[in-house]
Amino acid sequence: MKQETIRVQILGREYPLRVNNEDVTTIIGVAENVNYRMKAFKEQYPDQPDMVAAVLTALELAEELIGARETSNFLLSAIDRETEYVGRELSEALKHVPAANK
Repeated sequence: MKQETIRVQILGREYPLRVNNEDVTTIIGVAENVNYRMKAFKEQYPDQPDMVAAVLTALELAEELIGARETSNFLLSAIDRETEYVGRELSEALKHVPAANK
């Protein structure tokens, strides 16, 4: 995979990142989201150091990620159960189809 170096800004500080070409747009979007959230925190708590903003933003994002993974796992389990049910119902229905129509 071909990589390139991009530069993102978070709280006015520039960070060079080496990323795969196909990930550039995604990483830029992620950095913009992190920057937005950290700025929002700093506006609400201007006396807090940047490191506090970074840690609390990281915790917030991690909490969202864990919630999204739990939701995803729940939905995948529901899909698996539904697929198994439909498969059993289809198998049962095909038992009653005459051989010429199969």
